[in-house]
This record gives sequence, structure tokens and C-alpha cells, in this order.
Amino acid sequence: MTREEVKSMDFEAFKAALPTMEDVHYLEADGTEVYGIYKHDVCYMEKDGIQRTLQMIVPEMKPDKGYTYPAVLYVQGSAWMKQDNYKRLGVMARLAQRGYVTAILQYRESSLASYPAPVEDAKTGVRFLRMHAEEYHIDPENIVIMGDSSGGHTALAAGLTADDDCLDGGIYPEVSCGVKAIVDLYGVTDICQKGDFPTTPNQGEADSPEGMLIGGNNVYEHPELSGPVILTNYVRADKEIPPILMMHGIADDMVSYNQSVRLYKKFLEEGKDVTLYLVENAGHGDIAFWTEKNMDIVEGFIRKHTGR
Repeated sequence: MTREEVKSMDFEAFKAALPTMEDVHYLEADGTEVYGIYKHDVCYMEKDGIQRTLQMIVPEMKPDKGYTYPAVLYVQGSAWMKQDNYKRLGVMARLAQRGYVTAILQYRESSLASYPAPVEDAKTGVRFLRMHAEEYHIDPENIVIMGDSSGGHTALAAGLTADDDCLDGGIYPEVSCGVKAIVDLYGVTDICQKGDFPTTPNQGEADSPEGMLIGGNNVYEHPELSGPVILTNYVRADKEIPPILMMHGIADDMVSYNQSVRLYKKFLEEGKDVTLYLVENAGHGDIAFWTEKNMDIVEGFIRKHTGR
């Protein structure tokens, strides 16, 4: 349509001609579109004067849909020290776009509280999400816990002991801290395997990350403190645990993939539902874990076990 033709048309005639114009395109909104709203610094607990928060992304649809979504509580790796709770915000936004409520957990770091404080806080985080399911459009029956590195350890410990009378801070005790599944990315599983931490020269010593976790003590000299951190101690044939997805980089020189293999072997020995992915050429915290291909694997696992 030429400029002269456009100029000669009144508005109604021009509007009626829109479908015939090559540069006018029509898209269809089918009502299933999802976008995420960021809920920052949501306080989920206060203990000993210390507040801990969640960085949440909540999917939103048209108000008349009334949908609920599975929730993923994510525990950031930090060697159990102060966490950067915004580091994976972009990844969690991508996951929320796929139809999940995501919440990044801030837990009490080792300089504030010794083990099992991170695990206690993770369980409290699960309970908080379940308590506030209606507010945040969460399906309370479908909460998954996920973490990387030390956060993978915390996610595993919280999920493996959800039904036990241990590693629990007792906040919101009337609410279950059980989860439908666990996703562990290159997590620590046994702090007493010195050869599995090749780039940590002070591994196991009082001032090491794992030593600080247990109150500034040597992990090898204090088995009564380090024993509860070792995850194989919570895996038994007669104990029900959620399905588990594990991923670890073969080139990881900070936390050897032997850590995941050791726990994977124990899971199989005790007849548990576990899947292990070993990522060739991937180091610790590698961006390879956050590709769309890997996100598809994680989402497929979650959907399989939540039915959503």
C-alpha cells in the first residue's frame, strides 16, 4: 500500500485493511502464558535475632485461571559460608517461566551457626512454602529441593532426613518438611574423604570450610561432629527417601565427582530411586550445568515425580 493510498483512507477503512498488509502480523494469546513476579527478601524465619529470607519468583497467569505450581526451593553453594543469593536468580527466573514457583534460600552461614543450621533452615524453608502455599500459588504436595555444591549437600541432607527426628530446628513443627524429589548438583557428600578435595590445601582442618561448618574443629579429630555431615549415614534400605537426581562434572577439581559416585553407590546398594549424570569436561560450578539441555533434564525429572 502506497503512502498516497494510506493518506486517502479514513481510519475505519484503514483498520479494515490491516489483514491484507504484509507488514502487519497477528499473534494469538491462548490464556496459558506465564510470566514470573519477583518477590524479594521474603522473611521465612527468625532465630536468635537472625532473620533469613527467600528470593522468590512466582509465576503469574490471568487471574481467572487459579492455577497452582510445583515449588523448587534452591540452596546456593557457598562452602557453607555467606551466600550470594542473587547468583542464580536468572536461572530460577528461567525455571519459573516453565511453570514453577522458585525460592532461593538464605541460611545461617557457618560464621553464625554450626551444623546442622543449614539443614534446619532448609527444612524451615520447605515448611514456610507449604504454609504459604495459597499466597504464592504453590501446590503444597509438590515441593522439590535443589542445591549446588555445599547447597547440594544441604538439599540432600534436608530431603533424606525429612521424616527423622534429627537435623531439625523445630520451627513450624506442625507442618511437614517432606519433599517430592531432590536435585543435587556437584554436591559434597562426605567431608572425610581428603582425596576428593584436591584444590583445598587445608581440607578437613579447623579453619577449612568443612571445619568451620562443625564449629571450627578438625573433621578427622572429631568424628562425633563430622559423622552427622556424612550423607551415607542417612541411607538405609528400610527408610523411604524421595527420588534423587545427581549431576557432577568429571573435571571438577574442587569437589571430585567421586563424592557423587560414593553416594550413588550407596543409594543403589539400598535400593533407592536415583539417577546420576556425569558431565564430561565440566568443572565445579560450570556454566554447562545451566544450559537449556541440562535444564530440560532437571525439569523432566521434576515433572516425572510431581506429575506437573
